[in-house]
Amino acid sequence: MKYITHVLLLLLLGCQTVLGQSTAGRSDADTPERRPSEILIQISGELSVWRVIDNISGQLSGSQQIEVSQVVARDWGVYLLQYRNIDNERQLLDLVRNTPGVRFAQWNCRVPDRSTEPNDPEWWRQADMSLIGAPEAWDVSTGGLTPQGDTIVVAILEKGTMLSHPDLAPNRWHNWAEIPDNGIDDDNNGYVDDFGGWDARNDGDNPGANNHGTAVTGIVGARGNNSTGVTGVNWHVQLLNISNAEFESEIVAAYYYVGSMRKLYNTTNGAKGAFVVATNASFGLDREPAEDHPLWCATYDSLGKVGIIGVGATTNANTDVDVEGDMPTSCISEFLISVNNTNQFGSKMPATGYGKKSIDLGAPGNDTYTTSGTTNPGYATLGGTSSATPHVTGAVGLLYSMQCDKLTSDALTDPVSCARRVRDVILDNVEPEPTLNGITTTGGYLQIANAVDAVRSLCDGQVGPLSILEIRTSADRNQYDVYYQTPNFEPYSFRVFNMLGQLMHEETLQPQQFGINHLTYDASDLPRGVYVISLSRGNAKISRKFPKI
Repeated sequence: MKYITHVLLLLLLGCQTVLGQSTAGRSDADTPERRPSEILIQISGELSVWRVIDNISGQLSGSQQIEVSQVVARDWGVYLLQYRNIDNERQLLDLVRNTPGVRFAQWNCRVPDRSTEPNDPEWWRQADMSLIGAPEAWDVSTGGLTPQGDTIVVAILEKGTMLSHPDLAPNRWHNWAEIPDNGIDDDNNGYVDDFGGWDARNDGDNPGANNHGTAVTGIVGARGNNSTGVTGVNWHVQLLNISNAEFESEIVAAYYYVGSMRKLYNTTNGAKGAFVVATNASFGLDREPAEDHPLWCATYDSLGKVGIIGVGATTNANTDVDVEGDMPTSCISEFLISVNNTNQFGSKMPATGYGKKSIDLGAPGNDTYTTSGTTNPGYATLGGTSSATPHVTGAVGLLYSMQCDKLTSDALTDPVSCARRVRDVILDNVEPEPTLNGITTTGGYLQIANAVDAVRSLCDGQVGPLSILEIRTSADRNQYDVYYQTPNFEPYSFRVFNMLGQLMHEETLQPQQFGINHLTYDASDLPRGVYVISLSRGNAKISRKFPKI
């Protein structure tokens, strides 16, 4: 798992114009398209962007010009620059990167969807849901609200979505603190008329209509049990659509909107904003090193600070992402879950990315039957990591609805810990799969039923009075598996004494929040006799004898 502080390496030229010059060593076909004459920058601290621009402009000559064209994410210090009459664009980028006060600078790349065309539009069975154990999970919860009464929201970044689709409209998110179409920022969140979502390119809340977005959104949260079409991973969830997230400036702005809404929700105790728990990105750039896209990568840590888990689709090519790179799934962030594609039996698809450091798990994406449409609502299949990823995104939302206070009770007061906890439940409870073993961080594919069982165990007895539940002995009597429970998840001391009270062994235990707690003790150095195992923390202590034969 990628639980490492975000590290940014030497920046390289990452994308090109259609007719531009590609990065050395990479063909034009492998280099992503960028929007001409635009550079994304992030400035340091409280420094004025205008001072930075003046500094850059002072080093230009003649008719050469550069200016701020868009404030992308004000609190994150991200701005879009536009330049004119520049002959050597690479030289300009180097100049911007070396200007005092500029943390990062990069081209503004176009990011395509990661889907494969449907090959059987009449296929209608949702075998994907059975594979990931969704029916068993639905016996426990179908989504909607946390135990604390917060309305769960999942944000989906797309180029557009047909939210009038009868299977999506009932679950569409609305910003009820905003009055639609009055030209006023009623909730003072910095956005005008964001009543039903947000358009990252044009502002406002008109999502447009895009079949890819309609399909992905349906996998996350098509309304279930409504006698209509299909169901998503969540029957009930609020779907926040961010449309026109295509260029990196728009992607960063989209994530900033989502992060701002969750931060507002946290700080107002739910009076404003949105309780966004996850974002879905079913798009990306093949063979792109993360260090070429520092602003995009950095958004995941920023989202994690307010309690949001990002879920990203890897490439639809049989590529070792650890070696060749991929955006966004080679970004280093503990709050990004990277997903590759499996078939309906859980086996890795031949054409999907992998990487034992970068790719976390698989999910079914091959021929996923879901909602479709741009003008007329319908149903069809979508393939690739585009459809694998929203299964995981939907699972994050579903887990937040579990009736287990110990899982999400601190979602507003300690959103970082809560997000990590939900992430761990998903990644620690995958279904092992040989074709994913050794090439993903977990070695398995999404299994929501396992995750739900882990949460139920958390609330149904795994936490209780301090107790040694069982001691199992190996056949040679040299190894002992000790199963135990604790009343909290603080560190405990594990000690072994002989019958004279002499300490033979001591170590510190860290009880885990999900599953059965146990430790393996190697007693091969102990002579035959009777010994005492002790678990303790402060004044709390439990002991139990065991024989070494």
